[in-house]
Amino acid sequence: MRDSGQPEQDRILRSMELHSVDEEVDVTPAIMQKVRQIHRKKHGRNDGNWKKTLMIAMLTAILILSSLSVYASHYLIQIKNKEGEVILSTIKPWKYSESEYNAKRVKETEEELRKRLKPGEQAVFYIKDLHMTPLVKEQPLNYFYMLTKHSNYQELAKEIEDKGAPVLQEPEFVPKGYRFDYGQIQIRNNPVWGTPEYETLLNELKEQAEKSDVEQGLFYKIVPWFKIASTGMEYRKGEYRIKMVAFAREKGSKAGVPTNQAIKIKVKGKEMILSASPSSPSRSLTWLSDNEEVLYIIKDDPKDPLSKDEFAKIAAGLVSE
Repeated sequence: MRDSGQPEQDRILRSMELHSVDEEVDVTPAIMQKVRQIHRKKHGRNDGNWKKTLMIAMLTAILILSSLSVYASHYLIQIKNKEGEVILSTIKPWKYSESEYNAKRVKETEEELRKRLKPGEQAVFYIKDLHMTPLVKEQPLNYFYMLTKHSNYQELAKEIEDKGAPVLQEPEFVPKGYRFDYGQIQIRNNPVWGTPEYETLLNELKEQAEKSDVEQGLFYKIVPWFKIASTGMEYRKGEYRIKMVAFAREKGSKAGVPTNQAIKIKVKGKEMILSASPSSPSRSLTWLSDNEEVLYIIKDDPKDPLSKDEFAKIAAGLVSE
């Protein structure tokens, strides 16, 4: 973890360079002068002594260069007060940008929550860390949902029924070699930022953090989920994957398909959009359910692209009669 200190001071110090320790010191002339002196003095001495002296000079040069290299890369400067206490010192350069540090801390926290939560549980968490940027501090709460990965469709179908998730039927057709890999249900985080419920959770976790003596810590609370976001499953053939997702949505809202290349196809009387986008290497087949409350998407693998007919055959098994 990063050493404790004021974030603003750290950012200022990281932007400064200690040029004095980075200056190159060229010792080559001095070393070569020493070798030339040895060469001039070799006459009158036996050859064995000259070689021995030259070897010592070469070893000395190597040691000098090695010492300079160590000095340039590992240095420590300390300033002490009258009582002999260190009040200012050099530290190792900060190797993360602010955004990288934030992402690193969130990832570490989620890995810790994976060990503590049971499948299907959701936690809201607060990270106590002075080095998190102001932007993160404005929206300090995060949510983590412990997904349940189902290794067969029967288990996925049971959770769909239990939670009332968007129905994603087992397709009757997939290209040769593809097999069911896993399925999962994702929930929608709630409450949202800025609501009274959010503020209540934030105050509760911040109070716990302030009472704690730790400088960097995780504070979380198990909270219920309220809405389902999507049902998804993947079929796999070696390293190739086909993804199928059913997103829950509000009826009446317009749905958009980002693309610069698309065609309309019809499957079982249902109009669908087959599209490609420069932002994604995969192609997508997208359509809405009859009640407009579920958005379906099939994505192929760019390394093993599907034909238009294959897209249509997969979709035919997902469309309700």
